[in-house]
Amino acid sequence: MENEVVSQSDKEKFLATSELFLKEFEEKFIDYFTCLCVSYDKVITKEEAKEIALAIYQGLFKCDYDIGELREDVFVRMRQDGVMIGFLINRSMFYLIEHYIAFAKIHDISPQIELLIGCVSRFINLIENEVTPKVCNFTGAFDMSFSNDVMFSPTNNIIETFNQMRLEKQSVVFLNLYKGVPVSSEATVVDIEGENVTFKIDHLQEIAMKLDGQAFIVKNDYFNKHLKADIVYSNFQTNTVVLTNFIYLLNMPALQREFIRVHPDIIAKVFLHQFGNLQTSGRLYDLSMSGLGVVSNENNGMFIGAKVLIAFELNSASVSTDGDRKIEVQGEVINIIEYKDSYRYCMRIFPDRIMSEKILRYITLREREILEDLNSELKDYLV
Repeated sequence: MENEVVSQSDKEKFLATSELFLKEFEEKFIDYFTCLCVSYDKVITKEEAKEIALAIYQGLFKCDYDIGELREDVFVRMRQDGVMIGFLINRSMFYLIEHYIAFAKIHDISPQIELLIGCVSRFINLIENEVTPKVCNFTGAFDMSFSNDVMFSPTNNIIETFNQMRLEKQSVVFLNLYKGVPVSSEATVVDIEGENVTFKIDHLQEIAMKLDGQAFIVKNDYFNKHLKADIVYSNFQTNTVVLTNFIYLLNMPALQREFIRVHPDIIAKVFLHQFGNLQTSGRLYDLSMSGLGVVSNENNGMFIGAKVLIAFELNSASVSTDGDRKIEVQGEVINIIEYKDSYRYCMRIFPDRIMSEKILRYITLREREILEDLNSELKDYLV
């Protein structure tokens, strides 16, 4: 295709010259991906993970259209978990590249590293579905330098970029969720020691980050991928946090939300009425102007795409009269996340004007309460 950074003929060239490696490595790739997947995602079975791994491995060198189709399939199988998909694919692709270099050295052949990087980079960008001229280059998906003598080290390149930002006095933007409410602010790099980076950070962001258990950095002019990192240490007296283990993410679902999604302060029993008088009851998990989540021990034939009538009461102290409490909206099931002994139904809702006003009033008050709770949590660390 004319607009591909890596043409299909380039991909076929790599396939032809690397047929032995790709054949020998297939089983290792599938085992590695499967091991990662079942270790981090307890819902997916080993068999399902193997099927996903094989689809990714066989789809790596296909045309753009086929990769686009694969993307939809993978996202459905992984329950739209973009963060997990990004983590698994990036880790697995690094594993593939490292073994390709080792294979080339053992067999004393001239490796086509740039071509492989180009194929992998293109694949990741298409899976991410955010291909732009800025990131469409042979090493765009990894932001790393390489040679035939050195194993890839993306972490080193990330640290170098942070050092550049520190010298140029540039900021990063952190984003965390607290009970569904996004907390975001700018921060600056103040120190770098090995693979640990210290940031000067806003107090509220620091406590949201600590309670979230991880740090998330929004992509910018220096990083064309979002970043996730582990927290080493938080110092609320100096407004600093030390982060390590930076990895790239394919996307950040919290940024894709059109409306704020709050976790309720109530135990709201929700009834999902399907055609044929089938009813499923559960607990309200989260709520926004355009959707909600329900956790239930029941299924009763619920399926993705099902049209349902959703009914529940906002029995919260912030809702004054009985008339305000009743919510009835039409909805559609867009995803079902299956746990060990329960289900989470993710639904798009279509409220009328009256229901929209009730939901908006509750979300506005709930968001205010959640931020007040976060400030209360912060006080415990400032003593």
